[in-house]
Amino acid sequence: MVIQSFDNLHDNKVLNYCIDFKLQTLHMDTQTEAGKTVSIHFSGLLAHWFKNVIQDNILFDMDEITVEGFFQQYKNLLDEAIPYGFPACCNIEELRQKMEQEKIRVFVIGSSLGLCGFVLAQEVELSER
Repeated sequence: MVIQSFDNLHDNKVLNYCIDFKLQTLHMDTQTEAGKTVSIHFSGLLAHWFKNVIQDNILFDMDEITVEGFFQQYKNLLDEAIPYGFPACCNIEELRQKMEQEKIRVFVIGSSLGLCGFVLAQEVELSER
C-alpha cells in the first residue's frame, strides 16, 4: 500500500499552508527541530482533506500510498462525501477513472499533534532551506 515515505518530515512543526485553487497547488511550510524550513509543494491538486487542525500542528510522517489503498482506507469518508462533490465527480468509479486519467497520486499525512489527512495531487516536491 505504501509507495514511498517522506522521512524528513518527522516531528516538523507546520508553519503555514496555502491553497491556490486556480493554479491547483497546495504549499506547506514546516520547520524541523533544528530550525530548518522544509517546504512541501503539491501541484496538479485535485483535493485535500485535513482534520484536527490546531495552532501548533506537528507532523509524524507523510506517505504516498496506492490509489487502491486510498479507496480502502478512506471508504467511509468517500461514501459520505462523494454525493456532495468531494473530492470530485459523482461516484466512486468516476473518481477512480479521473485519478487514473490525470495521474493523481495520494499523499497521506500523519500527525504527532493536530493536522492529519490526505492530499490528492499529480506531483509533490520537497525543498529544504
